[in-house]
Amino acid sequence: MSPATPQLGTRFRAWYKRQSRIGRISFVLSVIILVMVLIGRLSHTAELVFIGPIILCVLVLSPLLIILLYRWVTNRLLWKVRNRLIVTYALMSLAPVVLCLTLFGIAMYVFAGQFATNSAQTLLHEAATQLLDETAGLALLSTGGHEPAAAGGHEPAEPAPTRLPMSLAVLKGDTFQASPHSAADNPFIGQPLPSWLENGYHGMVEFKGHLYLAAFAIIPQGGRTMSVLGTRPLTHSTIDDRARTLGRILLLPGWMGKNGKARPQGNITITDDKNNTNITIGSKPDIPDPENNPYKFEHIDAGALPPRTHLFDPPVVFSAPLNITAFDTGDRVRGIVAVFSRPSILYGLLFSTTNGLGTVVRVILISIAIFFALLELFALLMAAGLSRTITNSVAELYRGTREIDAGHLEHRIVIKRKDQLGALATSFNGMTASIVDLLAQQREKERLLSELSIAREVQANLFPHSPVALPGFEIHAVCQPARTVSGDYFDFIVGRLGNDLCLALGDISGKGISAALLMASLHSAVRAFGLSTTNGVSAEATHPSPAKLLELLNKHIYGSTPPEKYATLFLAYYDSASRKLTYSNAGHLAPILLSTDGTVKHLDCGGPPVGLFNGLDYCEDSIEMKSGDLLMAFSDGLTEPEHDEEQFGEDRLFDYIREHNAEPLPTLATGTLHRLQEWIGNHEQPDDMTLLLARQL
Repeated sequence: MSPATPQLGTRFRAWYKRQSRIGRISFVLSVIILVMVLIGRLSHTAELVFIGPIILCVLVLSPLLIILLYRWVTNRLLWKVRNRLIVTYALMSLAPVVLCLTLFGIAMYVFAGQFATNSAQTLLHEAATQLLDETAGLALLSTGGHEPAAAGGHEPAEPAPTRLPMSLAVLKGDTFQASPHSAADNPFIGQPLPSWLENGYHGMVEFKGHLYLAAFAIIPQGGRTMSVLGTRPLTHSTIDDRARTLGRILLLPGWMGKNGKARPQGNITITDDKNNTNITIGSKPDIPDPENNPYKFEHIDAGALPPRTHLFDPPVVFSAPLNITAFDTGDRVRGIVAVFSRPSILYGLLFSTTNGLGTVVRVILISIAIFFALLELFALLMAAGLSRTITNSVAELYRGTREIDAGHLEHRIVIKRKDQLGALATSFNGMTASIVDLLAQQREKERLLSELSIAREVQANLFPHSPVALPGFEIHAVCQPARTVSGDYFDFIVGRLGNDLCLALGDISGKGISAALLMASLHSAVRAFGLSTTNGVSAEATHPSPAKLLELLNKHIYGSTPPEKYATLFLAYYDSASRKLTYSNAGHLAPILLSTDGTVKHLDCGGPPVGLFNGLDYCEDSIEMKSGDLLMAFSDGLTEPEHDEEQFGEDRLFDYIREHNAEPLPTLATGTLHRLQEWIGNHEQPDDMTLLLARQL
């Protein structure tokens, strides 16, 4: 096995996997058909056996191949916008032309056929009119211009009878009798005068299964009248000379349809010897129905369809009902005339008496057709040119998108036009420049987000994490920032002896990075001033003063921040030995102390926010906590969220805390934040949420 064989097998498997399900089925069926054909070539018996399966496979394969061809044309040939536009313009321009030409062709065919049948009927009518004139002339000639013997005098010598194409019968009494110009085989001799026959009648009659041209004339003869019936058998030789000027004429018996029109009986096949084609008219077999079709006659075929003179000279086949009268009864006999002609013959007949006008009309029509064809070609070329301008712009945009997708953001489209396509290219170039700017901004934003993430981690480390353990006292706090970093602040500072605690909860003015930076500054100041003050007091001495600490913090923040920066701060010291809580509130929302007996106390003693004014004094207060008392301190982010323009409020917050007072502090804090989130719903959290809970055991 050569090294190329595995490679071909791998390529075939890859190609086979890329095909759709219809493509795979078509491939398998094609292989099966090819194998059966090859085996059938080797054995005649196998060929007979496989003929049925081959036909079945071909019937199944044909629609699948049509689907595959449609997909190929759609995905390959019509993938380019240029090809789609060209096909669209071609359909828009050629479809009306094709429809108009089709309608024109159908109309011309109908008009030509109608003209051909009218011409054939005119020929028959002229033959009948000529027969009437001949009948009257022969009748006068037979009398020699004198009265007959019955009127007196001797009879003139009768001329020797001659056999003429027509036969004359004279009415004597109520019966037609022979005359000197009567043919020996005239079937009308001895026939009674029909009641419907009137003077001057001329037309076609049916008598004993044959067609005749008949003319009836009443000629005055010296005060008397002579009634004469002239007839001529309607045969091939009778109308052949006349039919040659028109083409081929068929006189056929017919049956009457529901619409009252005569239809042919039996199938009549006409052979075009030059083109080796057969034309069949008629589709109904003879119906032996005496009541509906009592009159029948043999069809008459006269003339011949001449060969075509040029490419656009097809045969014109048309038919029309014939006006035939039954001689015995005067009933209408159902028959049709079928004409086989060509447009060149009909055109010549139409302009036969115009002295060359037909040639002029033909040249004018051909010139107009050529002019319209040139206009159509010009419109198609203009459409193709316009589509080229559009598709070139689309191609440039496509190449531009591929370049941008490849990362070549410096790619720009060369603008050569000042129309909407040029404006589109300008917009693309502007979009590309905007993408470059957006990417730069994205990188800067990612850098800022990275720094904010680091800041959030740093801020999270500022909050106390390890559980605070004091005898008979538990405390828990949680903070949920509205943004990446928070402007709220809380802290627990345990004394050096482990039996006292400093609580701090604050809210920095503003949000975002500036509030977070001020929060970090406040955190460090509280730690610094609080620890230094606490460490300077003995265990037996009174606890440090929160008011004094707030005065120090106010002075520090006022001097180190802009005038618009300040902070609200609740500060308290708790002594586990005496269960005494000493606090001072610098403009913060008053914390709530919920006692076991149901009393509520708001801790609002203090002063203005720190950092707002210099040299402020703060007051403080002390309360003794009893077993079961719950201290709740919070920021305004828990009371200000709105729903349907209504704030959550302190009452709802207090009601929820009181309802779930018995729950552990972490569960109570988490449930409170969840309740607020349900209140906010899908809206953005408006402010930082901080909740501090402390319970005396």
